[in-house]
Amino acid sequence: MRRAGLGCAGIGCAIPLLVLVILAGSVGVLAGNWGALAAVEVPDAVPAEVSGIPSDYLLLYQEAGLRFGLDWSVLAAVGRVETNHGRAASDCAPNHAGARGPMQFLEATFVHAARLAEIRDADLCDPADAIPAAAAYLRSNGAPRDWRRALFRYNPADWYPPLVLGWARRYGYGAAVAWPLEGGRITQRFGPTTFTGEPALCYRGTCYPHFHDGLDIAAPLGRPVRSIAAGRVALAGRVADGAVVVIVEHTDRVSSLYGHLSPALAVSEGQLVVAGDRLGAIGLTGRTTGAHLHLEVHDGGEPVDPLSILPSAE
Repeated sequence: MRRAGLGCAGIGCAIPLLVLVILAGSVGVLAGNWGALAAVEVPDAVPAEVSGIPSDYLLLYQEAGLRFGLDWSVLAAVGRVETNHGRAASDCAPNHAGARGPMQFLEATFVHAARLAEIRDADLCDPADAIPAAAAYLRSNGAPRDWRRALFRYNPADWYPPLVLGWARRYGYGAAVAWPLEGGRITQRFGPTTFTGEPALCYRGTCYPHFHDGLDIAAPLGRPVRSIAAGRVALAGRVADGAVVVIVEHTDRVSSLYGHLSPALAVSEGQLVVAGDRLGAIGLTGRTTGAHLHLEVHDGGEPVDPLSILPSAE
């Protein structure tokens, strides 16, 4: 992954803020290396309902989601429907069916689920055990490929899967990839460029004298920069050219890089994040001629056009 020359296409980096949106079907090649896209309001990156999840439970949902390859928002929705994230089961007393704990397990089912999650001496009443056990149990019953089947196996009632998935959508399910800024203007796109400040690069069998391996989005200083997807922070700090960057590893192959940030970062290395989590803010660090975000996406070490990853606006 490139560490120097986080690109900026000249005076375009200083263009005032416009609100950015990619219209459906508009991710085509624009003439030249410049271009502004249509201006409309972009929705907030983080659903407001997420603020109602206790921070310790939110972290457990995120960790279990990453470990078992599940959407954390659906795990959180199970916790919300069952006990409102433990609030309705604080004494761990059994309900009318004999289920207990924050994720409302029957004793025998919890023993099986804890074994699937490889938890020793598991405590049904401890969310640190109950949440990963629930994730493992859902995974064993078809999630995430078939959430409705998995949720029905969790609670065999016709009303249960739609109720859980309804809460999951409130928590952001279905929007696993988010824009890194709530507004901005594209000033340099991914690909070959005539801007001589960019280095040479061989891409997909063709070598170019100058190639921009990311996406530049101009925005005012201090504008929050957010993770485009869930993952773990692999780097948070300065690189060789002085730029402050954050790298988020989403899988063992896919990562995203956010460059030219302000030194006051909101995350540290090893921290878990989800789509829309604040990483830092627009700064002027590194080699840059104006305030902007330099966003890179890499798959297996190869650069990918971020516009092929980011969602279209509805």
